[in-house]
Order: sequence, then structure tokens, then C-alpha cells
Amino acid sequence: MRRAHEKARNGVGGVHASTSDLSAHTPPDLHNGYQGATHRGPANHHAAAAQLDPNPVLKRVEDAAEGHPGDSTNAVNKALMEILLYFGRAVLFMFPVYMTGYLGLSITWVLFCLMLVTWWRKNTTRKRARLDTAFDFLENERLVINKEIKALNMPAWVHFPDVERADWLNKILQQAWPYFGIYMERLLKEKIQPSIRTSSHHLKTFTFTKVHFGQKPLRINGVKSYTDEVDKRQVILDLNLSYVGDLDIVAAVKKPITAGVQGVQLHGVLRVILEPLIGQSPLVGGITMFFIRRPTLDIDWTGVTNLLDSPAFNNLSESAIMDIISSFMVLPNRLCIPLIDQVQIAQMRFPLPRGVVRVHLIEAQDLIASDSYMLGMVKGKSDPYTILRVGTQKFKSKTVKENLDPRWNEVFEFVVHEAPGQELEIEVFDEDTDKDDFLGSHQLDLGGVMKDRVIDEWYELDQGDSGKIHLKLEWLSLVQDQEKLVETQNGRACAMLAVYLDCASNLPKNTTEYTNDFAGKHGKPGKPVKVPKKNMDPNSFVELTVDRQMQKSKVAYLSKDPVWEQCFTFFVHSVKNQQLSVVVKDVDKKVPLGLMSLPFNRLLTATDMSMDQRFQLERSGANSSIKMTATLRVGCLDSVSLIPFTVEARHIIRAAGPVLCPDTITNACQMYGFVPVQYVLE
Repeated sequence: MRRAHEKARNGVGGVHASTSDLSAHTPPDLHNGYQGATHRGPANHHAAAAQLDPNPVLKRVEDAAEGHPGDSTNAVNKALMEILLYFGRAVLFMFPVYMTGYLGLSITWVLFCLMLVTWWRKNTTRKRARLDTAFDFLENERLVINKEIKALNMPAWVHFPDVERADWLNKILQQAWPYFGIYMERLLKEKIQPSIRTSSHHLKTFTFTKVHFGQKPLRINGVKSYTDEVDKRQVILDLNLSYVGDLDIVAAVKKPITAGVQGVQLHGVLRVILEPLIGQSPLVGGITMFFIRRPTLDIDWTGVTNLLDSPAFNNLSESAIMDIISSFMVLPNRLCIPLIDQVQIAQMRFPLPRGVVRVHLIEAQDLIASDSYMLGMVKGKSDPYTILRVGTQKFKSKTVKENLDPRWNEVFEFVVHEAPGQELEIEVFDEDTDKDDFLGSHQLDLGGVMKDRVIDEWYELDQGDSGKIHLKLEWLSLVQDQEKLVETQNGRACAMLAVYLDCASNLPKNTTEYTNDFAGKHGKPGKPVKVPKKNMDPNSFVELTVDRQMQKSKVAYLSKDPVWEQCFTFFVHSVKNQQLSVVVKDVDKKVPLGLMSLPFNRLLTATDMSMDQRFQLERSGANSSIKMTATLRVGCLDSVSLIPFTVEARHIIRAAGPVLCPDTITNACQMYGFVPVQYVLE
């Protein structure tokens, strides 16, 4: 090796002479590349010699990479050196203390020296940090500026050029805020206060003693309008809301017990849809509002509820309030206000989802090594797993132990209600016994997936030092064509079921009102339950189940004719074998108030694969029924998506025939004044 090294330094001849000596210690691909370099000509000889300089350090690295015996020797030597350095530093730090005691000096000298060393280290660290920041700013000026602007919580129109300022709206809110406070005071005292008193006998004396909404109004930090990817008969606006209010609300529960709220902070994105646009007053048929994602909430409690500000109850109380808000105004739930009689509120609250996105979580690379050993001297690896979210839907991947380049190869499916708008949120964590470490995150707008249909890319992880993740995303359109229905055995859904739960009627008050078809265990007649003294109406909720997928509705209190008005979605894997099971329950009783089942075969034969009717409940009252709408749609990867078009535009596209081309669709729609949003050829 020394001769080869000397010959490599002497020029071209050294390169040729060292070829045979190095072939045994050079990886095959590198050796072949070297031989190719020797035949390219004299001009490339020096480059080949520079790449294959037989340095002993490189030799040991190659041996370690190829599994040579020198690998274990190097590891032992490295460990011994680390141990020796550790003990050497310990002796170096303890020697001045020993000499101070040996010479009989005061301990003040030791403390003074430690202070000097600490000050010197902090000063050096600050100088290096300033220099690194300056160099980083020079190299990545645009990235640093964008990062600092985001940290300042600037309005949305600063970050995104398609978001417009809304100063005129904020001026209107500022002027109208006192009158909004008067309206809310009347609403709380005249509507909400009586309902709270009747909800429980413990709250009969509940009274709002003070209602003041302060001087700080709600602010709209930016407005984004959608014009290119929506139906021409609707207007879609995204409002970036920020409310930092100084409101003061105090309520007397029972003297001297009081409770109240002194301040609220709410931040989120509210989507407002004006549809359908009509040619008569008031020009808009209805208004739909909802939050695309759960907003952030922070409440300053007063009185007895001040206990909720403690760390033990703060997250619990705000999470409960956010669940209430989500049940009304976070997708898939919507707040709908019809403005004309011809618009049905059920259709506004129950629009079919835009589609289904299938996420292939493949792998990740260069993740942060968050585990460490020997007091942080030896860096370990990580045990990464991934959390994926779309709205309120959440999935967790498996954990790959001790790997910075994990491979998951898992598939997840999400129902998408609004695209563009909804985002796929990806968070990577390191699994630990106490608290999982955050490794990075990424957010992806699903509007791009709907447009491109299939995306297979690497994405850099944000909020982390390093790391990237490999995803493959597929957009599945929801169609009525049963010929597109293909059932697979790999666990992927072939269809989607959308259920709109409206209401029920004539529910039994107690188990003695059940019909004779109710049976107990082993086919024996069920024992009647004693009628309570207070024969009150039930507090009912509904459980909807498709195999292992189970969802619950909200609770409707004290009503034989409860109203829920909620929508649910389920993935269907086998249309022929699966069914929807519906059970109506009382929160205070174990026996169900009624049940029914709906096989999916009935939906295949129904008109438009949908059923909107009242279903008779079994094991319930004689006239007990439940009203709901069940719609089945087939998930198709390569098809024409007709959901974004108006009804007239859909007829135009269908009239073009089975063979569709982009020019035909565009020309036909523009001829009749419609804008084609999305089409994909079969």
C-alpha cells in the first residue's frame, strides 16, 4: 500500500501501477469507474488518482463499510478514545479544585474562575451565533425573511399574494360592534338564559348579571376568493378571522356562586359560500359557513370557573368547547342560512364530498436522531412514526424502531369535502416512553391533488433540522357508474357511503313501551322494566356502524322526536356483503330504543344510488321511525369528475358522448357560459 501511495503521488505512471494493488480493496463500482477513467485519456488520469488516493483512513472506512474485520477494531478504538477523553476532561476540571484545597486557598478563587469560564463560553457562543445568523441570512435571504414574517403573526395577505386586505370590512365591524353587543345581550338573557334554567333543576336561578362584549371587535386579517375552480353559480370566500376580545360576561349560578369569562382569543379560517346565485332579489339563495380546520381557542375564566385556567383543566375545558364548535361549524358540519323558500336547508347541509384522497406513506430519509446515550455523548437513532390529518380525520402509522430512513409502505384514505381548501397535515414523531419528540411536519393543499390526480414526490419536513418524506397521493372521484365498482382484497375501499341523519319520531319513553318482538337472552322474552315515577322523554343519540367503523351522533335531550341533522361518511370495501347498522340509544339506559339495518345491495338498485325516506325501527314503538338519507358512490381513479360543474354544464358534458376531449368540453361550456373546472380523460 505504501508503494501504491507513493506511485499515485508521482503522476500518471503511479496511477497505472497502483491499479492492481488497489483492486482488492476497492468496491466493484468504484474499481470499474477507475478503470474507465484510465482509458479516457491522459487528461483524466489526475482526477482518477485524486479519487483513488489509497489513504489509510479511507482504507479503514472502506473496510468498515464492506464488513471487514477492521470494522470491529475501529469501533473498539473509537469507544476507548471517547472514554479516555471523558475521564481526561473530568480530571482537567477537578485538578484546580484539588490544588485549591491542597494549597489551602479560599473556595472563592474556584468560584471566580468558574464565573470567568462561564462568561467566556457564553460570550463565545453568542458571537458564533451572530456570525452564523449573518452568514445564513446572506445565503438564504428570502427563506429567512419569510420565516421571520411568519413568526410575527402578520396578516394572511402579507404571506400570500392571492389573499386581499379587508380594511373596509374591519371598519364596518368597528362601527357596528356596540350594536352587536346589544344584540348578544338580548339573545343571552331572553333566549339562552331560559333554556339553561329548564335544562336542570340545579340551574333554576341561573342569571346573567353582566354582559359586555368590550371595545375590541372581531378582525378579518385577509379575504381569499375563488373564481377559477368553482361553479359559476356560487361565490366562495375564505376569511382569516382573529378575535382577541375584552368581553366580560358574569353569571350567577346560585348565590354566592358566580362564573364568567373575561377574555377570549379565537383564530381560524372561516369559509363562506354564497349559493346559488339567482336572478331575483336577494340575488343569493343561501349562505353556508364553516371552519375548514378546527380554530384555536383560549379563554380567560373568572369566578368559580377560574379553576378551568389551571393546567389540569385548561386543555379539558377548551377542548370540550371546541368539540361543541366543531359539531356545528367544522367540516363536515356546516351552518346554513337559507334566504329563499325554494332552497332546502337539508341539501345545503348535506352536499356530497368532492372526492377521496388515497395517501401512500412510503418512506422518509435523513430524519433527526433524537435519542442519545451516555449523557448525550453518543448519538443514537429515532423510532419514527407519522400522524396524518385531513380535517377531523386522523390516522397513525406504525413505528419503525431505530431507523433514520424508515419505510412504512402504508395506505390511508381520507374523505375530502372542500378542495381547494382542505389540507393534508403530516407530522413525524419519535416514539419515547415519556414524551414523543417532534421531528418535522408538512402541509399539502389537496386542491393540487384534485387537479393532477396522481402525485408521487418527496416533501421536505418543516420545523425540523433535516428530513424529507416520500408520499404518493391519488385522487378518487365519486361517480354513480356501477361498472367502475371494483372490489379488491388489499383492504382499500371501493366505494363511499354518505349518511345524513335528520331526525326520529315517536321514540319510546321506557322499555315497557317496546313491542312484543323484543327478545331477551337465548331467545326468551325480555323482562319488562319498571316504569319510573317521572316518565320523562329520552335523551337519545344514534350509533351508525359499518363493520368496524362506528360513529356517534350528538345527544338530543328530553325529546320523543329528536332532531340531529348531522352527516357521516363511511368507506365501503364490499358492497355485496356489508350493510349499515343504525341503533338509537338512551344515554341513561343500556337497552336500545330502536334499531334498523340497510344492506348496500338496496342502494345499488335505488335511483341515483340514494335513499331519502323514513325507516321503521325494530324493537321499538309501533310507530317509531328514523329519517335519514343514504347515498352510495363509487370511488374511481381515472374518470371525469362532474361534481364541480353546474347541473346544466353536466348535461352538456354528458351530451358530448363517451369520448371526451378537453377542447370539446371547454368549447361546449364556454358556449353556454359555464367554466369547466376539472376533467380527466379515461
